[in-house]
Amino acid sequence: MGRLLYTLFVPCILIGLATSAASAQEPDSTDTANTASTPRPIEEITVVGQRSLARLRLRIGEKEAEIYNFFNANNSSPRMDIICTKRRPTGTHLLKKECEPRFLKQLRVEKARDGRMGIGVGYSQLDLVGWSAQDFENLQNEILALMAKNKEFARYLADLVVLTEDYETHREAMFGVRQGGGGL
Repeated sequence: MGRLLYTLFVPCILIGLATSAASAQEPDSTDTANTASTPRPIEEITVVGQRSLARLRLRIGEKEAEIYNFFNANNSSPRMDIICTKRRPTGTHLLKKECEPRFLKQLRVEKARDGRMGIGVGYSQLDLVGWSAQDFENLQNEILALMAKNKEFARYLADLVVLTEDYETHREAMFGVRQGGGGL
């Protein structure tokens, strides 16, 4: 059925375009004198295509890297830098990108070292975040201050929000599933 509609639809469009092009080329006898003195404006056609999910995800990754690089170059302390690494979670061959502040990474190293010595064994990611609550508050204040001070950084963040919303909308339209967000 779809193929039948397609085969009927395409010739109709082509005939319509040919007819409108031919009628556009025939000048009226009354307008012949006017068209010689005033040229017609050139028509402009803008085609906006949809981006694929893969392309949107790539753009989100690029925008995140841009934001992290800008933040790392302009924050008050290297301790606040956002560090991204790629790792393979257990049971998969796929690389996963993980970004976290340097202070959280350092705390994890300290706790792992303590665990090898038998001190404070058994903690979770949630425990690490709880122990770093003050550092996370400082990080949030740092981001807000940089946004207020630098409009370019605020624009980067706004662009990331638009890209992420666009990705989620496309994903939901294609699969009917809404995925949780992340990022700064």
